Amino acid sequence: MPHRHRQGHRMGSKYPPSMRGCLPLWILVLEVALIVIFFFFTSSDTSSQDPKKLMGNFRVLQDVTIMAALGFGFLNSSLRRYGWSSVAFNLFLLALGVQWAVLMDGFLEWSFRKKVVIKLSSIKLATMSAMSVLISAGAVLGKANLLQLTSMALVEVTVFVTMRMIDRQYLSTHIHNAVLAGGVAVGPSCHLITSPWLAMLLGFMAGLISIGGALCLPEYFNHVLGIHDTCGVHYTFGLPGLLGGIAYILLIIYEVTWTKQSMISYQVFIGTGTLSLAVASGLIAGVLTGLVLNLKICKGPHAANYFDDQAFWEFPHLAIGF
Repeated sequence: MPHRHRQGHRMGSKYPPSMRGCLPLWILVLEVALIVIFFFFTSSDTSSQDPKKLMGNFRVLQDVTIMAALGFGFLNSSLRRYGWSSVAFNLFLLALGVQWAVLMDGFLEWSFRKKVVIKLSSIKLATMSAMSVLISAGAVLGKANLLQLTSMALVEVTVFVTMRMIDRQYLSTHIHNAVLAGGVAVGPSCHLITSPWLAMLLGFMAGLISIGGALCLPEYFNHVLGIHDTCGVHYTFGLPGLLGGIAYILLIIYEVTWTKQSMISYQVFIGTGTLSLAVASGLIAGVLTGLVLNLKICKGPHAANYFDDQAFWEFPHLAIGF
């Protein structure tokens, strides 16, 4: 039998040596760069505001942040051997995503004569932008290392913020105001829903899509398309979101029929274009992100280390001899 050390040794991370050395340094350099950018190009909102309005904005920010940190941060902690990484990586992506989204939002509306002014509303929008990363990270959770997830956050937040700016300035829909299956379906058309039965119908259809997708899509994805989705992002967010976009267009057509408003037909055209643009940008951004994550420099974990916290953390309590 091979000789066992009598002294216990620590169960170390299974990251490649080059990754263990470069990853912390790369993350620190990225954070220092963000701090420098914030120092030179941003300022806080120091204007006097109505205390009631300020408190209202703070409550909204607090609710959104709690939902992002506790809701999405701990959403995937049920993975038995991947709980540490699920929680820690999600919270890290949230912090990084908010910082990058604040800068992206500010720079897209930036005047070169002034600094980007950060308000509570800016942080709220940035938190909502970071949620898009937490949602899509659920699809690759367990098969991507922290460097890949970081690259994914930077690419996806950039695309998400750009799309929101285009949507706000040039198009219209409430296309991004969604959370989970029922909320995703109702979110885009909530301002058009005049009766409870409409909201109930959309929620019911979204629930059916989510449950049916959970039963059928994993088998189809894994064996036919070779696509992996750890946390069911496609049938929890993607398909209900598509349902919500279609419902928005149908409700506008319904209004055209009954109100004969001439501008509604223009809104139908804009709504259809927005939905098509959102789907197209999602597909393009997904392919782009996938290509970035497959670069050799990212060095994804070996298949034997999928869904294994020991690939990323040290566990002294698992040391031999204890």
